Amino acid sequence: MLAVASTIALMVTLATLGGARTLILNTWLLSIGALMLWTCWRVLTAALPSAADSEFDWVRTRPVEPPSKLYEVIAIEGVLLDAEWSWRGVEYRLRPLLRKIAASRLIERHQVDLETDPAAAHRILGPELWALVGPGAYGPVVAETPDKIDHEPSTEPAQTRHGRGIPRATIRRAIDLLEAL
Repeated sequence: MLAVASTIALMVTLATLGGARTLILNTWLLSIGALMLWTCWRVLTAALPSAADSEFDWVRTRPVEPPSKLYEVIAIEGVLLDAEWSWRGVEYRLRPLLRKIAASRLIERHQVDLETDPAAAHRILGPELWALVGPGAYGPVVAETPDKIDHEPSTEPAQTRHGRGIPRATIRRAIDLLEAL
């Protein structure tokens, strides 16, 4: 609409002023170019999002939260490391945890109670896992005399490369057996 008005103004000016046609034509071209730039600017500003802050812009300015930690996983990792290094970690932290997991798996998947039916639980768990979750202390089989072997778990811990705990491979094997249960 403004371009039409500018063109009409050009025609009127050319008719009334006869000598300065170049200046009038250049002024008209400049006004049409300015109108085109103004129209492009309005189209672009309408297409782009507004510069004002929206409800969601606070996300960019809020402080960064520290990464979340799974405290149960960290606690279980501590139990496993403690069991590898110390016999107390095996007896007072690892064995109760494994016993709790085994008891819930036995009830859930085999309908066998670890406390009331230890023979069935021993049969399902197998000797290797039963040594860790069964009653009594965990330990290697120790020979009392050269011709007689005691099959009860001993209270003496196995020597590992770290100390008096149990090897990581034994712990990993027990976890694998529990997961397969």
